[in-house]
Amino acid sequence: MRKKSMKTSNYLLFGFIVLAMTFYMGCGIEEPAERVWFEPKPYTNKLPKAYRMIELKKTTSADVLENVKLYKPELTSQSQSVVACWAEKKETYQFWLTMTAFDEEDFTVARKYFLAVDEKPWHLHNEGQSLRFDCEIVLDAKTLSEPYTSENEKRIAILKKILEITRDDITQVRQDSRVVNQGAMMINQMFERVLYVLKESPGLAARLDDPNAGLDFDHMTLGKSKIGLIIDDTNDIATVKIRIGQAKRLWKLK
Repeated sequence: MRKKSMKTSNYLLFGFIVLAMTFYMGCGIEEPAERVWFEPKPYTNKLPKAYRMIELKKTTSADVLENVKLYKPELTSQSQSVVACWAEKKETYQFWLTMTAFDEEDFTVARKYFLAVDEKPWHLHNEGQSLRFDCEIVLDAKTLSEPYTSENEKRIAILKKILEITRDDITQVRQDSRVVNQGAMMINQMFERVLYVLKESPGLAARLDDPNAGLDFDHMTLGKSKIGLIIDDTNDIATVKIRIGQAKRLWKLK
């Protein structure tokens, strides 16, 4: 009986060792602790306060320069009409970017963006979400008032317009940082993939503003993804959100 008990203990010990090796394999020096303890902010499953505080058409450029930085490690890139704050950790496996663009006439915020990427989302707060992207954009009247043949055509056209605007904004600051440049490439890749899916099946655009579902698509490298789009014709504002990873099941569009 004792021999059987020792054999069972040995199996349990072996199993523990295998699990430990699997858990720590491939980690950087700091990552084992990060897997056990809570991850410092920001999280890819939460919007930062600086993003939430910014109101389109109301917040001024002076306000943004005062409060856009989230955390001490962040660096800032700036052009005449765009401000971006960014930082990274986990040996570049995790980075985040907050970007704001201003109306060139009254210098109020016309667009705001937040991108957070965590390619190793093991920590306790993250819930397995590897990427989130959020943006709000003031659209021009022409884009909103075009005589589209259907609501789906309108949604697809607005997504194309949002990608065009986003590219223009991030081009102004991407040369200042490898992190910002990487974020620019990832945003472009996501939108291009979604637009390809919609080109193949335009009817899927009807899912974009479904608050309970959104549109599912496969990211080329990060896997299962979801995108949502809300068009506020009254205020001329379009809102996009993209989630990649397990936490997309926590989807809340509105």
